[in-house]
Amino acid sequence: MTNPISQDVVENIAKPIEAARGLPNAAFTSPAFLELENRTLFRRNWVFAGRESEIPNPGDIKMVDVAGQPLIMVRGRDMTVRVFYNVCPHRGAQIVTEDRTGSRVIACKYHAWTFELDGPLRARAHFDGPGKHAKGDPEDANCPSLFPVRSETWHDGVFVNLDGQAGPLADHLDPVVKQAEGFDISQFEYARTVEGVFDSNWKLTVENWSDVYHVFAVHPTLNNIMDENERTGMLTDRNLIYCRWGYDAETLAREPLPIAENLQGQARNTSFMGHLFPALCISFHPGVFLFWDYKPLAHDRTQVKLHIYAAGGAPGLPEYQEHLDARAQYYTELNAEDDEVCRLMQIGRRAEGYDGGRFAPYWDKGTLHLAQLVADAVS
Repeated sequence: MTNPISQDVVENIAKPIEAARGLPNAAFTSPAFLELENRTLFRRNWVFAGRESEIPNPGDIKMVDVAGQPLIMVRGRDMTVRVFYNVCPHRGAQIVTEDRTGSRVIACKYHAWTFELDGPLRARAHFDGPGKHAKGDPEDANCPSLFPVRSETWHDGVFVNLDGQAGPLADHLDPVVKQAEGFDISQFEYARTVEGVFDSNWKLTVENWSDVYHVFAVHPTLNNIMDENERTGMLTDRNLIYCRWGYDAETLAREPLPIAENLQGQARNTSFMGHLFPALCISFHPGVFLFWDYKPLAHDRTQVKLHIYAAGGAPGLPEYQEHLDARAQYYTELNAEDDEVCRLMQIGRRAEGYDGGRFAPYWDKGTLHLAQLVADAVS
């Protein structure tokens, strides 16, 4: 396809927000544009693949998909988490077909080639003829291994960079880490995951997540929680679109989950929510830490997995299980409210008369910044 991000589009995005226009409709309605994004922005950036806690023990294997690429996360005997392409180097068959626990090796169903958990070939059955089995030889440069994917972890999150050319993960996360100053994330443990599918393009889905403007119209419960006088439009810092809102002693007193310990600075009286480009949203609050993992399933469908973490040992304590269930149910209902408006935006993007939209200067700086990040990434 011809890239719809023309020079006119780039110039219109760069205008002052009062006169700016966003991405063209094709960026949301074209399957070919999603293919372009998979080849560029998702391949070149650090992308959240899954949770390290999904594979807690040696030999645990989890299938994941990033940018249309089938991958596996594997916990080795040395407890290191590694990521590989989910393909056998022999004939290209998918090598793992279901999540596994406690595997001793990674074996291909096609010709029974086996690989160590850290990637090297272990054995090839009948490789030199009937009954003539061949073992892997690490000294042999021609001996195959599973194809590795560059990966690093940060607070239970496993991140991958498919093209291997991105800067350090620490640089990618730096804007979030700065916002998390005074908030000890290490005390939070995994508690629950809420899953769903939005009938909208991934960009519409994540820009809606970071749109504080719609709260009063779409989210009655959240609207009551968030003091409207404390709300601001989204701020930007490189690859981060974020905001904060304040809370007080009364809000803390109503929190049924344990409050994080040793809150310092801004963390003592504000919550943070941030969209880390391309499609991971992170928020931290007095009682919970959240990863919102958005992955495109198609140009008009987006999977969301919300991973909930709690402090004070709450995930393992019986007295907090109902509260954690209630928190998961709340987020399920919140996603359902957003799914409707995201679906309406997806339908609206088919309207040929739409020209990229108008922006509310107080609220929409983050939405315009996302358009800029996408335009830069696919160019």
